[in-house]
Parts: sequence; structure tokens; C-alpha cells
Amino acid sequence: MKTFFGSFFGALFAILFLIAAGVGGCIAVIALVSASGRGPTVASSSLLVLDLAVPIMDAPQEFDPAQLLAGLSEDQEETQVTLRDVLRAISLAATDDKIKGIFITGNLLAISNYASKYPALKEVREALQKFKQSRKPVYAYLQFPFAPAYYLESIADQLFVDPQAQFILRGPSTFPLYYAGALKKFGIGVQVFRVGKYKSYVEPYIRENMSPENREQLEKLFGDIWSEVTAKIEEARGLPPGSFQQLVNQNGLIDGELAVKSKLGTELVSLSDIMDRLRKQYGEDEQHNTFRQVTVSSYLGALERNPGVKSGTGSKIAVVYAEGEIVDGEGGPEDVGGERYVRAIRKFRFDPDVKAIVLRVNSPGGSAFASEEIYRELRAAQAVKPVVVSMGGYAASGGYYISTASNRVFAEPTTITGSIGVFGLVINFEKIASDNGITTDSVTTTIPLATLFDPIKQKSDADLAILQNSVDKFYDQFLERVSEGRHITVAQVNEIAQGRVWSGSEAAKLKLVDEVGGLSSAIAYAANLAHLGDHPAITEFPERKDLSEKLKQLFKTTPRPPVAKLDPVSQCVNELANEFRDLRALNDPEGIYARFPTDIR
Repeated sequence: MKTFFGSFFGALFAILFLIAAGVGGCIAVIALVSASGRGPTVASSSLLVLDLAVPIMDAPQEFDPAQLLAGLSEDQEETQVTLRDVLRAISLAATDDKIKGIFITGNLLAISNYASKYPALKEVREALQKFKQSRKPVYAYLQFPFAPAYYLESIADQLFVDPQAQFILRGPSTFPLYYAGALKKFGIGVQVFRVGKYKSYVEPYIRENMSPENREQLEKLFGDIWSEVTAKIEEARGLPPGSFQQLVNQNGLIDGELAVKSKLGTELVSLSDIMDRLRKQYGEDEQHNTFRQVTVSSYLGALERNPGVKSGTGSKIAVVYAEGEIVDGEGGPEDVGGERYVRAIRKFRFDPDVKAIVLRVNSPGGSAFASEEIYRELRAAQAVKPVVVSMGGYAASGGYYISTASNRVFAEPTTITGSIGVFGLVINFEKIASDNGITTDSVTTTIPLATLFDPIKQKSDADLAILQNSVDKFYDQFLERVSEGRHITVAQVNEIAQGRVWSGSEAAKLKLVDEVGGLSSAIAYAANLAHLGDHPAITEFPERKDLSEKLKQLFKTTPRPPVAKLDPVSQCVNELANEFRDLRALNDPEGIYARFPTDIR
């Protein structure tokens, strides 16, 4: 016993010492930053570098200890930027004498299901078009451009194409995995209940292929998105309508030589030659032997502006980012936790300085219970101040549900929206248990609920009827919410609902959204309703953490040369990780969900 207490208290004191040392170290770091006053600077004749390998997210990055540890490395890089940061940096660069142009680089990879989606890229693209009015050049360096990246890069004045480049210009697509055969093989039973013939999220668990209804809606959705993207590319490159699709169909992968010949690029040139040329034109970054350059984060930091928030005292607009899966409870940094978001919206509702709320939705939905929680709080806020919605990449199912509590809804043509439908899914292990000698028995006082929540037993018809009734009830409630928010009859909503997903352009025709536009348009509209002028102060949720910013600033180095790597193995691992993360997010207490059917790659 004496040995136990000695070991216990020894370990305890060691832990306390390490905590104290860590806290002391953080305080010393912060003090050093404050005392030194050093931060990123902008050299004259610099190019603002927009690295597409850095994910463009809606919400600011919250504090993450892992990122701080990564920041100790010598080659610290941006881990992500926000859409508002990118738009602000481009706008400021247009009138900044130190910035002589913009250089776009990097391979836009599917790092996150919510990052760098077409609606966000459209806003950046429009900002770059406006930047070109300053008569400053926009350059782009292309290695392995996928369609989303090229959609943005196509407006550049000069498109430098690497001699080894391959253009991978594939339109929107999905390749869902179907588990029904494997689940049956291993004796795992899956029972589903749903409303809406297009509500196809559950199909991978009960089918071995895509249903005709799901194929119909996805073909229409993808066709709408791809038509918008190809039309803008052809317009930017001066190509005849339909020629871009024809080029891709005839060649598949497009090499650098064919890209330049087909006007997708302006010049075939290596990165080293580009570096030399731009170094001579704009001056040399002697530390890295490249041209003078500054990233988005460093640029905004050098201007002594908080990259994410323009706040303080006085009247302002609160921008709430509903980015990620909607889950019950608190949720994590990548989720929209019902309880956490309700608290934030309630805080803004009672804050007299917050004159309007802009809800930025980039979510495929999720928990029905959490969606209703958020809806109620937004509805309460709408009763006392304007609530305006901006739809990003996704505003489907639960993501659309929470959007209905608003004065006006903005969406981009490529926004995935709608999916007004509900499903439930229960898993049982009756067969696998029976095959391995595991049995179960019960004593119950409520016979109708005897096996309803039993993870072993397959649900009876009576059980399924109870669950189906819950789904039907929530679907009716969904229709009522949309009817009330969009000022159309329940019958009209039901006709365009049925779990079907629509593009933003189609949603506008169906009165599911009010206006085509992005986050900037929504903020401007809210500012007008609240009489805050053209440049309203902004506060955000989730908010960027000060400690993270201080430490990041301390360890930040000069930006890397503009090169991004394509790692197929990591991409495959990330794809599988996303699949399992989606399953873990199914935590609604009643097992009822309003969720977009699939993830688009």
C-alpha cells in the first residue's frame, strides 16, 4: 500500500509539473510575441499567393493542439483559410501598392467534404474578376488541375502549364460503396424506414446498387452543376459552347501540350523558369530564392487585421457557420452540435449589439432532433432581428431544415439543396449472435416496446410501425417548416420534396431559395435590413481562438514556394476515414435523420 501511494503521488506531482511547465511555456511564448512586436510583413512588389492546396473553409479554424505542435516545424504552412479571409485579401490587394498581382498555385485536393466547394470557388472567382479591374495581373501555375481548381484558374490572365501537367477535368461524380452483401454475409441485419422515394442515404445498407430514383436525381443534379461550370470555363477561355465537354470526352486526360493548343493554358513552362521570370520582374525573396510573395494569412496579419473577425463594441452582424454534419449534443470541431449552436444563437439573439444574424450553411444535414433545436432558436431570433441564410456547398436535408427560419435565403447555382425527406436505420445482430451460440431473453412491462431498442433482436412489424410513425410525423413537420418559411402550401412542398436534391439554380425556380448569391451578398442584405451600411462590423461563431493565433504567429515562417503535392494513397485513406466518420455521426436519440444521400467527390 505504501508503494502504491508513493507511485500515485509521484505520478500526480509529475503530471502537475508538466502542466505547470506547459502553461508557463505558453505564457512565455505569448509574452515574447507581444514584446517582440514582430509579425509577417509584406515586401514591396510582392505577389499575393493563393494556394489551392490549402482548403478554403467557411468557418474559422478553432484551437487545435495538434496544429500547434505541427507549427513547431521549420516549414510551417497555412493549414486552412476561410472564404471571408480570401475575399478580403483579394479586395485589399487590388488597392495595395505593395501587391503587384496574384499567383494561383497548388492542387485542389478533396481534403474535406466541405472545403473548396464550387459555391465558395465561385465567390473567389468573382473576386478575382473584380481584382483584374485594377489592371494587376492574375497568374496561375497548373500541375494536375482537377475541374474545381481549373474552374477558378481559368480566369487568369496567364495560365502557366507545367510540361508534365495532366488536366483531370472530371465533372461531379459519386461512387458509393454498398455494404448489403457484406452485412448479410456476416449476419448483421439492417432495417430501414423512410419517407420520400428519393431519400437514398440508406441504400448502401439494403441494396447492392443504386436505385433508379437515386440515379435520376443525381444525374439531374450533376448535370445542372456541370453545365454551370463548363459554361463559365468556356466564357473565360473564349471557347465555343459545348467545346470544353467535347475536348474532355475525346481525350480523357489532357496533357500540357494539348491544353495550350486547346486554349486551356497560355504557355508550356516549367516552375523553375516561372520562378526566374517572376523573380526578375518583381524582385527576389532571398531566403527561399523565389519571387517576392505573401500568403493570404500572412498578408492579412501584416495589415494588422484580425483575419477572421472585425468586431469589438457597437452594432454588428453575427455570422454563424453551420459547417459539417448536424449531430445531437455538443459535437466536435467538424460537426454542428445542436446544443452548442443553440447556445451561440441564443447569445446573439439577446445581444443588443448584434443587429442581424447571417447563417452560413454548408451541411448535408444529420440529426432530426438537433436540426429542430437549431430551427427553434433561429425562429426565436428571427422574431426580434433579421436572420439571413447563405447556402454554401451543401444545404440539404437538416441543412435545409434549419435554413427555413429566415427572412431571405441565398444560394449559388451549384449549391446542393433540398433533400426534404426523413429516414431511420436500425441494426441488429440476431443472426450473427445465433450462429455463434449467443441467445437473449427478456422480461418487460411494456410489450409494444419490448424489442424496439434491443440491439440483438430483429425488429418486429409492430416495432417498425412505431418507428415509421415517428419518421412520418417528422416528415410532416419538415413540410410544415418549409411551407411556413417559404410561403408555399404544404402540398406544393410535398411535390418537390420526397427526399430529392436540387441544384441551387433549380431550387430558385422551385422557390426553395430567394436569390442567387454568396456569403458576401447575404451579409450585405442583412446589413441593409439592419441599417448598418456597406461595411458592417462582423462577429463570428465558431470563432478563432486567440491563443492559437498567437502561437501560430510566433512559429510562422516565410511562405513556402508555391508547389503542392498529390498523394493518391493519402487520398484513399481519407476517403475511407470520411465513410466511417459519417457513420459515427448518426447519433440522433430517436434514430431519425434528415441527411443528404451521398458525398460528392
